Amino acid sequence: MSSHTLTTAPSRQRVRPLAAAAVGNVVEWFDLTIYATFAVYFAPLFFPSADPAAALLSTFAVFAVGFFVRPLGGWLLGAYADRQGRKKALTLTIVLMAAPTFVVGLAPTYASIGLAAPIILVLARMVQGFAAGGESGGAMAYLSEIAPEGRKGLYSSFWYATVVAGMVMATLLGYVLAALMSPDALAAWGWRIPFLVGGVAGLVALWVRRAMVETRDVSADAGDSRHHTGLVDLVREYPRETLRVIVLMAGSATAFYTFVSYMPTHLIKSVGLSAPETFGVHTVSLVFFMVLLPLLGHLSDRIGRRPLGFVFSFGGAIAIYPLSLALSDVWFVSLLVDLAFLTLTACMFSVLAVIMAEQFPARMRAMGVGAPYNLSTAIFGGTAPFLLTWLAGQGRADWYFIYLATLVLLVSLGLTTKRARGSKQA
Repeated sequence: MSSHTLTTAPSRQRVRPLAAAAVGNVVEWFDLTIYATFAVYFAPLFFPSADPAAALLSTFAVFAVGFFVRPLGGWLLGAYADRQGRKKALTLTIVLMAAPTFVVGLAPTYASIGLAAPIILVLARMVQGFAAGGESGGAMAYLSEIAPEGRKGLYSSFWYATVVAGMVMATLLGYVLAALMSPDALAAWGWRIPFLVGGVAGLVALWVRRAMVETRDVSADAGDSRHHTGLVDLVREYPRETLRVIVLMAGSATAFYTFVSYMPTHLIKSVGLSAPETFGVHTVSLVFFMVLLPLLGHLSDRIGRRPLGFVFSFGGAIAIYPLSLALSDVWFVSLLVDLAFLTLTACMFSVLAVIMAEQFPARMRAMGVGAPYNLSTAIFGGTAPFLLTWLAGQGRADWYFIYLATLVLLVSLGLTTKRARGSKQA
């Protein structure tokens, strides 16, 4: 296999590959987010129940199934990216994300085909979760590898910036459809529109990703006896680095899914902010967060990764609990608190991708990041909304924020331990 490498390419030749990776990531996270955004509309069609809450719960259980398939995707698709190249793997993840999105948009309901309807939904979510797991490790490796020296922090920060961009676009589409369509029309057929849009966008992203170039010559590794990329090889050769990624992600993923994904629900259910005010507050905060990420990523190229990581870890440990108590049904106060939460979170997520990518050599970087990253995200990030909801229902939301602050403090352990072999000093 011949590969075009970027080792000596001028910066202008890196813009198209960066854009190709970014566009694909936006589309994948748009596809992932529309499921949660529109679940309230299509839940009764696939899980009919006398209790609408039970139908919604079943739909989110399917969402969780997709979430916990992600470590498998991080492992298998990460290994594929290490063996066959980043471009092939990241092209495959687009196909695996777009196809099930189309399927959900066109899927018959329970009234039409009975039990087969929810089975189709489960299978589609599992494929999407598998694709998301593979996208993370492959894209983080790719962004760190196409970046010129001295700009790896900036380039890698676009991973999470595009994640948030996809989420914002899905939320805005939900707002537009809700404003233009009646609730009955949205529940009957309007919810299919975003899935069809996501499927078409996937085809566009697939075309755009043709601009990607391979970052290293994988054929050179084929005859190398040291070129092992299995999970056993990863744990045997890089046990500390693998554990470090898990530790880094425990607090980081919990913070991300609390402050980025679940905060609107918490503001409405537990704080008492109205729905329109909540979505206005959080949309402004997410846009701020998205813009801040590359700015801090660029800053990390000048001052190093660890200072920003420590701001998140120590600052979060000190500030998260008192900030949670300051949340209010006064929208301006909650906006300030939300901005504070996301500023802290941006300090970590602006450098997280490059920190993890720098832990492993290129020959097993995609799987080295993808497998432990998705495992820790599933365990800690995936349970965050449930845990906060349950404790808030018991009148103990403050316990959750103490738990979160503790996990965030432990992130410092992943920042202070010895770095991986062959990685660059942050």
